[in-house]
Amino acid sequence: EGFNNGLPAVPFQLILESYFARANFTLDSKYIFTATYRRDISSRFSKDNRNADFPSAAFSWLASDEDFLKGSNVISNLKLRLSWGITGQQDIGGSFPYLGVYSPGDLRSQYQFGSEFIPTIRPEGYNEDIKWEEATMYNAGIDYGLFNNKITGTLDFYYRKNKDLLQYSQVPGGSNLENFLDQNVGETVSRGVEIGINATPVKSKDFSWDVSANFTVSDVEITKLTLTDDPNFPGQPVGGIAGGVGNTIQINALNAEPGSFYVYKQVVDAGGAPLEGVYVDLNGDNIINDSDKYRFQSGTPDAFFGFTSSMNYKNLDFNFTLRGSLGNYMYNNFRSANGYGQAILNQIGDYYGNGSVDAIKTGFINNQQFSDLYVENASFMKLDNISLGYTIPFEKMTLRASLIGQNLFTITNYTGLDPEISSGIDNNVYPKPRIYSLGLNFNF
Repeated sequence: EGFNNGLPAVPFQLILESYFARANFTLDSKYIFTATYRRDISSRFSKDNRNADFPSAAFSWLASDEDFLKGSNVISNLKLRLSWGITGQQDIGGSFPYLGVYSPGDLRSQYQFGSEFIPTIRPEGYNEDIKWEEATMYNAGIDYGLFNNKITGTLDFYYRKNKDLLQYSQVPGGSNLENFLDQNVGETVSRGVEIGINATPVKSKDFSWDVSANFTVSDVEITKLTLTDDPNFPGQPVGGIAGGVGNTIQINALNAEPGSFYVYKQVVDAGGAPLEGVYVDLNGDNIINDSDKYRFQSGTPDAFFGFTSSMNYKNLDFNFTLRGSLGNYMYNNFRSANGYGQAILNQIGDYYGNGSVDAIKTGFINNQQFSDLYVENASFMKLDNISLGYTIPFEKMTLRASLIGQNLFTITNYTGLDPEISSGIDNNVYPKPRIYSLGLNFNF
């Protein structure tokens, strides 16, 4: 199929074409208006859906230039901001998911007519209605400077709504040629507050100290999950895990965070030890099955934070950066897949399996991988980097010697290797290395 929007008709070639326009208006150097318009054209969609328009607008007011603040000894800078905009997303797995195509069969699927074998072709699933995913975002913010800008920072409030999410999801049986297709399914809403502050506590001839900190609180919720409303639909299983065939441990469900863990509520004895295979009968039908699973936390943090310090004393400098997250949970798949007796003893040959010492702690004999026992709080704080340097000035060059450390320590209650795994499932992670380096820099 050729393009009717100025794009060349090149078969089997992905094309993305974009047009962008922007206008800025400034009044009295205090009131700034910005408007943008973007049109994108993607070959991933049919001619009826491949064009998408993404406008945005913003307004800012430099309040510190008003007469009532010009003489302030406290407020040296104050800017108020408002913005709105729509962005799009077309990055999906299939190249042309809207096209009905045929794939040639292999040698084993030929039909014989007399002495001749005829190769076959088979139709592939497609979705001719697939289109751009859209995100609409609203933002209100403040930029400020205090005490002659010795303290500066930002405060932002945002609201974001994603609709027509592009997902590779299940289709009703018999409605298409495949069980899963790229589709526009679902909506999410995210909201949050971002705070940033920079300060210079000390500044003198020989010594200066600059610090900066940021903190973000965010909330993400699924507000629409299926094309049609079904109150009995528990959600879409996601998050494959090891320790079984085709098992998942997460679920995308309405009015919940994406990737919430879908597990049984573990029962423990009087001493706090877990009882193998004993879970809470949440629906009260005296049967433990999938209906007794519940959504328990998720891998998405509730908050992020960071802190940076930079000190300089004459030719000596010292810097470090801390960062972390709060409220993120992790499913410890190494414990669940290897922390029970049969994982160690039930092996082929005369060898023991490479199990987990968690088998001693729980006393489990068989796999209990859907227990909420394996969902752990993975909040953390990391010392990302630290550096100590000394600069020696010469007549025609400068020499700086530095000692740098990266990923020096992590403070967390998580028992696995790394509490920072975006999927929320710890089953095949390569640990981040701790690095020390000594450097010499010459400037001529």
